[in-house]
Amino acid sequence: MALFIYLLLGAIIITYEVTRKRYFTIDIVTFFNFFFFLIYSLTPSALILSGSDLILNDMPYGKEYFGYNPITPYVVFSAYLFYLAGFHTISFDKQVHDYQFKFWWSEHTIKMIFPFAYALIAFFFIVYINGLGGLMKAIELADAHRSGVLAYNKFEFVIHLLPLNTILLYYAYYKYFLEKSDYKPFLYYFIASILFVILLTVIKNSRGFLIFQLAGLYILTVNHHKNYFFKYLIPTLISVFIIVKYGKPLFNSMQYLFQDGFDAFIAQVTQRIELKEKAGASIISYFTHPIVSLEASLVHSGYDIEYRYFRDIVNAFLLILPNELLGIKEPEMLIMEQNTIILQGRDYGIVLPAILGLFSYSGNTIGVFIGSYLYGLLGVIMMRAFINIDRGLPGFTVFSYLFTFAYGYFVFRGVPAQVLNDNFVYIVVIIFLLFASKLKISKTVLTT
Repeated sequence: MALFIYLLLGAIIITYEVTRKRYFTIDIVTFFNFFFFLIYSLTPSALILSGSDLILNDMPYGKEYFGYNPITPYVVFSAYLFYLAGFHTISFDKQVHDYQFKFWWSEHTIKMIFPFAYALIAFFFIVYINGLGGLMKAIELADAHRSGVLAYNKFEFVIHLLPLNTILLYYAYYKYFLEKSDYKPFLYYFIASILFVILLTVIKNSRGFLIFQLAGLYILTVNHHKNYFFKYLIPTLISVFIIVKYGKPLFNSMQYLFQDGFDAFIAQVTQRIELKEKAGASIISYFTHPIVSLEASLVHSGYDIEYRYFRDIVNAFLLILPNELLGIKEPEMLIMEQNTIILQGRDYGIVLPAILGLFSYSGNTIGVFIGSYLYGLLGVIMMRAFINIDRGLPGFTVFSYLFTFAYGYFVFRGVPAQVLNDNFVYIVVIIFLLFASKLKISKTVLTT
């Protein structure tokens, strides 16, 4: 019966995604549906059919939870329905009175800002890498920092400022390749941003980051031309598969390329891939933590672990403040730390709870339903704002994508502190542009 519920959920998600009305070709709901289908329909179905041995080895207690609670499939199915209810609280099928935002930023001002922005990014890289002891040391310690074995240095905050490069990358791409601007420096800015992306991918050892950067270029193109360009989709999907499958051995071996040469680098990559193949982890294993975390949270939340009542959202804001300077008490254990201890038996590495795990730790099944409804409501509010602004300022599609992806990716991660840290620079830049732009707000009848 559980398999039937998960498969039925998958069919409903696909049907809804294909038949619904939309303004952007790929929008907020597309990303939500993609991640929700992947982790709460496809993955549990694969676990039921192939066995719990697919569960990632990083969760030694994960097998004890999967399938333990017979109501889990119904909770997941209902969560999606509550999400749809929240999203359709504001109808897109009827004319509604809305406030339309129009603002204009100076193209000349942006062109003047670009060189200083790249100089600032280069400075951030230098500070961060030197703080770790140089480039080779930063690459060597990337995996240890990512897993939480080592604490970051005193310049850790700099890493949260580097996403400024993502804005420059997408804006330069949009202006030069999509709007066909004759301003030649945009091409050079784009190339510089690509080089920064490669460097940041290596020192962060993050396959997800690289996938996000590549996918963004494709999605900006799709939304601009309102065409899926399937001839580009297939190479993009192949690239994503290669990164997911072989990215970790590749990034972990980068230090040998600089220290010992190309032959040593290839030898290390080959050896790590062989070890990875012997470990037997399939691609689906990397997506098992959301359903396992939900199962664990339903078992513990409200019983031997008190409800968190969504206070992780408040903690996320506290974490970006200079606590020692302001005398603010450090927030309690983060939700991902609590989830990691439950599924690993120790505070080592990170096991992300994903969105339903977050909601379940906050209030068990009731928390899942409330959280899903509110997340849908947040989605429709963001959607309407993006549509309003895009009609008056097409270049804003760059920011629309950044926040749209964050909205969908949060389904996979479920940690408010992470999403706030990752998008902090985007928010700061938008606030700056608002202050530096001409703004007009008018009440109008908006249809989609």
